[in-house]
Amino acid sequence: MIRDKQRTGTPISSLSRRTLLKTAALGAVAVSAPWITTVARASGQLTVILNQGLLAKLWIDELNPKFEKETGATLNVQQSVTGNMLAMLKTQKDNPPDLMQFSEAGVFQARDEGLLRQLNTASIPNWKYLNNAFNMADDHSAGMLDAMNTIFFNTDSVKDAPRSWAELWDPANKGKIAIPPVAWNNGVRLIVTAAQVATGKPLAEAQYDIEAGIQHLAKLKKNDVTVYNGAPEALQLLQSGQASLVPFYVSFAAPLITKGAPIYPAAVLKEGKEGEIVGFNMPVNAKNVELAHAYINMSLEKDFQEKIDSVLRARCAHIDVSPSADTLKLIGPPENTNYADWAFLSKNRRKISEMWNEVFG
Repeated sequence: MIRDKQRTGTPISSLSRRTLLKTAALGAVAVSAPWITTVARASGQLTVILNQGLLAKLWIDELNPKFEKETGATLNVQQSVTGNMLAMLKTQKDNPPDLMQFSEAGVFQARDEGLLRQLNTASIPNWKYLNNAFNMADDHSAGMLDAMNTIFFNTDSVKDAPRSWAELWDPANKGKIAIPPVAWNNGVRLIVTAAQVATGKPLAEAQYDIEAGIQHLAKLKKNDVTVYNGAPEALQLLQSGQASLVPFYVSFAAPLITKGAPIYPAAVLKEGKEGEIVGFNMPVNAKNVELAHAYINMSLEKDFQEKIDSVLRARCAHIDVSPSADTLKLIGPPENTNYADWAFLSKNRRKISEMWNEVFG
């Protein structure tokens, strides 16, 4: 773990009364706002790539104004998806953004390729409140929330919530299904889930049988399945009823449910729902390290983490923030959510993509 070297202080006997008072005042500021520590930080700019859509909107609306006000820094914010951010890490290795918000599906690959900096947790006071399950790849990623993927259904056309992923293959649902592309993480997970359906094995075993997953997923072509290419398209297909069953992330759709959209997630599935932790990752050559740690620290504050629960309806990282009753209605019991071996899936992602493209390309 990378740690900052401790600085040796000036002996107290050599300090003047004025210096002592000035030091005490600065110390008070540091206690009340530990992210305001240097002039360099206050005058800097932090470049952050947020995950897209309604998830990014929460940070943009709620955290970013507070960050700029309390640090004096400016933010350069962009939005993208995990796959594109991984490509950016490689092509912009020498001049990368300071922080990237992508999921565990990319964390292990980026770490193993030497593209991520290990976080200095000593510079993140709120790290002590981080649930261990959200500490990804040994301090290389600060998980923020579980985006959780499940089957969404159109409540105008589907009476009862799906109870199994196998319902995607039911001939009765022909022409009513839209699935994610393999470039999406839930597209990869759908292959794993297809292996569960095909073999009857639990995730712990089925996730390594990619061939069985691809072969069973190919059968969806007989059901006239549609492959969506973005979140807006997936949600439009679902809300309009053009697709009645759509695998999608709860955290990206929850705000629409709150506004009355005729969509809802299956809270319990026979094979389990698909958990996926999304967090902040720092490129190895990030320049504004101090500001980046400050941004992570503010993202882990209890007040903001509670908004992850109330707005995105997602299980969040803070150990003192449990899912509310309204959130549990959407995400269901924790024991019904499974987490894949992304270290394995990431290493085999190119092969998985090639196999998927042979079927759906």
